[in-house]
Amino acid sequence: MKEFSLGLAFVAIALSQPLTLDAAAPAALKTFLEHEGFGGSSLQRRFGNHLFANTIINGRRTALMIDSGCPITLIDRTSAQKLGLHMQETKKYVGGVTGHAERYGISKLATLAMGNCTFANVPVEVAEESQINLIARPHLDGLFGAHEMAKFGMIIDCARQMIYVNPKGPSASTTQKLAQFLAGRGFTRIPMRFNSDEHLEIDAAINGHPVRLIVDTGSGMTLLSAPVATAAGTSLSPNLSFHGEGIGNVQQLALGNLVVNNAQVMVGNVAKMVGAGLLGEEYLSWNFAIVDVGGMNLYLRPPESAPRKNR
Repeated sequence: MKEFSLGLAFVAIALSQPLTLDAAAPAALKTFLEHEGFGGSSLQRRFGNHLFANTIINGRRTALMIDSGCPITLIDRTSAQKLGLHMQETKKYVGGVTGHAERYGISKLATLAMGNCTFANVPVEVAEESQINLIARPHLDGLFGAHEMAKFGMIIDCARQMIYVNPKGPSASTTQKLAQFLAGRGFTRIPMRFNSDEHLEIDAAINGHPVRLIVDTGSGMTLLSAPVATAAGTSLSPNLSFHGEGIGNVQQLALGNLVVNNAQVMVGNVAKMVGAGLLGEEYLSWNFAIVDVGGMNLYLRPPESAPRKNR
């Protein structure tokens, strides 16, 4: 089966500015999740709107982008060589949002530490991913993907820059309690699912046209397929690049029952596996997204719906 990395979204990374939100972990959510047996790890945000975690791989300091749009954890080839990983090359390809693909190898990390949590024998893909460091620092060694997030019942707090891990894995009881906890704080629950390409997606609508969007914390901005955007009546900036990429304005972007009016998005030609597009980090953070990969739910709350202190 082919795996795909959705870590980059055209020039969206270059255009996207880091969000300036309070990085302190919300005490109520943190306390709730710790009571449920989760361990927490702080995330950082760099230029390009990338959330990343400082990690230790096989005893060496590293850093990985938190990328829910990448099905499996992926290590850049240069970093893999520095880490001394033993690779088995394959005849399969890993591709990005534009359709560019490269052959990848497979390996395994003996240990991967993130905060106070350590994972053992983590399967990874190894491919050329140097583009994630073209315009921003600090240096990232790869992408932490959705497979491990689901396996360890991970929860990402995009706005407050925290990731929580349940060593026991997903828990139906915790999923139900979290839904009740967040509903009482003004959050809208949007069910997620893995599609046939193992990408997390949700039901959405562009100006009333139903679509499915991939929930991609690795994409700095929301990206729509050009044909889909045009068919849905998205107004486009006259300053398109020669690739047909540019800024679009969606009068109404519906994410489950939550509606974002006059949403500015990136529009471009994308690979078939991207589908209608990606829900990127800017709208995730601006709407205080809690991505519960273990429970397969996305929670959003508009900034004006409740004071931040209630988080």
